[in-house]
Amino acid sequence: MRPVVKIATEGLEKTLKEHLLGVLEDGPIFEKELMNVTLTFFAPTKDGMTASLIRGYKLQYGKKLGKNTAEKNLTNNLRLLLSKLKKGILHTQKPIILGKNRIGRVFYKHGHEGQIQEKVKSIISQDGGKQSKLLIQISKGPVKVTPVNKRVFELFVHYGLCEMQKISGEKYMTSVGYNPVEIVSKTYIGEFPEHFKIYKPFKIDTWVLQDGPKKISLRFDLAGWDPVHKLFYVATKKDYVGLSDLKNLREKAITLGLPVKISVFCDSISESAKKYASKWGLEINI
Repeated sequence: MRPVVKIATEGLEKTLKEHLLGVLEDGPIFEKELMNVTLTFFAPTKDGMTASLIRGYKLQYGKKLGKNTAEKNLTNNLRLLLSKLKKGILHTQKPIILGKNRIGRVFYKHGHEGQIQEKVKSIISQDGGKQSKLLIQISKGPVKVTPVNKRVFELFVHYGLCEMQKISGEKYMTSVGYNPVEIVSKTYIGEFPEHFKIYKPFKIDTWVLQDGPKKISLRFDLAGWDPVHKLFYVATKKDYVGLSDLKNLREKAITLGLPVKISVFCDSISESAKKYASKWGLEINI
């Protein structure tokens, strides 16, 4: 077991605190950076402090303390000293963890609170990991809160990188100040909400395998892109809709090969078509 040696830290504590507060004048720093700042500050006197530790141990215990052991004890003592000082410096509450890299909390001086958000955003963006990709997604549009991303969401909210909004009853992460388009009722039968991008009719060429690759054309009465929820709809529009109409519509939607929601606009519908729509989750608008 390596010997543990404590050093006198009264004078060092005041000196280090003054240095840290001076560093913080240039802006907030991460908890992980504090130790590097501390070690760098004491680097010019490290050899002298190590030698002093070795002499003190010899006088106290009558045994020789190796240089490597002395250096490790010195680092541990400085870490304990820093831990004590951190309690008296303003800092955020939620630590930042990027994968296996623990960045820790953010330490700052009064009046520099406005710089915290940009510093956190910068370190997350530079990391290029899951949090970085999620931050990019949020900047492009709302991202639904799930059990998988809930912890990251809480971190983002804590540092003001996003906010939570309810859209259609669901919780979403949005960029700060995001103003969602309100879903409005249809202006007339057979039309998607007015904020949709509507294609009427919607035609597209796609490839299928029928005794080899074959190019076919698909046509839908209308289609709509919902920019708020990032959903694409295909639909049929008729006065009366029967079972064969829905089967044909669903078959074309499957052939399309895209993740879509299927809608039906009509004045009346057969009972068999209603049951079919319920079974396969087709949206009926009468």
